[in-house]
Amino acid sequence: MTVPTAPDDHGGGGPRPTVLVLDPIADSAIRRLREDFTVVVRLRPEPDVLRELVGDAHVVVLRSGVRLPAAVFAAAPSLRLVIRAGVGTDNIDMVAAELAGVRVVNIPNASAQAVAELAFGLLLGVVRRVALADRQVRGGAWRKDDLLGVELGGRTLGIVGVGAIGSRIARIGAGFGMRRLGTVGRPGPRRAAELAELGVVLTELPELLATSDVVCLALPLTEDTRGLIGAAELAMMRRDAVLVNVARAGVVDEDHLVDALRAGRLAGAATDVPAGEGRTLLRELDNVVITPHIGAMTVDTQERIGQRVVELATEEFGGTAPGALPAGAAVTAGGGVPG
Repeated sequence: MTVPTAPDDHGGGGPRPTVLVLDPIADSAIRRLREDFTVVVRLRPEPDVLRELVGDAHVVVLRSGVRLPAAVFAAAPSLRLVIRAGVGTDNIDMVAAELAGVRVVNIPNASAQAVAELAFGLLLGVVRRVALADRQVRGGAWRKDDLLGVELGGRTLGIVGVGAIGSRIARIGAGFGMRRLGTVGRPGPRRAAELAELGVVLTELPELLATSDVVCLALPLTEDTRGLIGAAELAMMRRDAVLVNVARAGVVDEDHLVDALRAGRLAGAATDVPAGEGRTLLRELDNVVITPHIGAMTVDTQERIGQRVVELATEEFGGTAPGALPAGAAVTAGGGVPG
């Protein structure tokens, strides 16, 4: 995706609200925003540059590549809306946003299908040894004995966080003929009934870890979920099990995961959210597949996200903005929320 790198000059009609775009969004969204806004695109600026840029901004659009600490909100007297073009608000100081009266919204459901599909791409990459086979073939020599994999049909899939993403993972798992378990943050009879309709058996995390052939993490990073899967939880998993993480890096203690994989206490792992921006020790292991946070990187998803960005900005300044949301509230409608 290409984006402009300077403010638009709309001419005539007086000043219009300014939208500051800090992470790439679809070109079609940029074009549509220009119709009603002054658009400034400055991708992932340094913190001091960002504080200067937000001085005139009314709307900020970002993903996970830029942090909005309290200092940014203090430097943005005109700011009314922050749009996180994806899932989560862990890179935004929500307390500072609320104090500044800034509405924060994220867009979780647009990428749910793409993330769920990637989860199975990662899973197959591990259990069918795809990444290792690719490396061996490119190296000019391969050993079929190294590439012995397993089939998914009839195996147990444990989903930690059965929200928008987890529900889609459950449906795809059904297509593979997998038995599905799920754990959520707010269990209850109604939630259990909803999961039962998906063919998901609601269970507690320890039982899910102990009985699943595949454990898939699809929940947001919060204070409650940070470090959710640590040494004790990894020890509960079967030695022939695989861990797939399409949530956030902080949900898993990656040092303990590396130790478990090296010691043969876990068969393999895959992650779309490695810690350390790719400098993770997981990259040294043959039974691991890593992608650089590409769950939402499909043309379809980016078009949906772009459309929603335009709608939100237009609502905010077009007199139709939802009035029920308190300042600083985040919209997280099912984006992997575990309950």
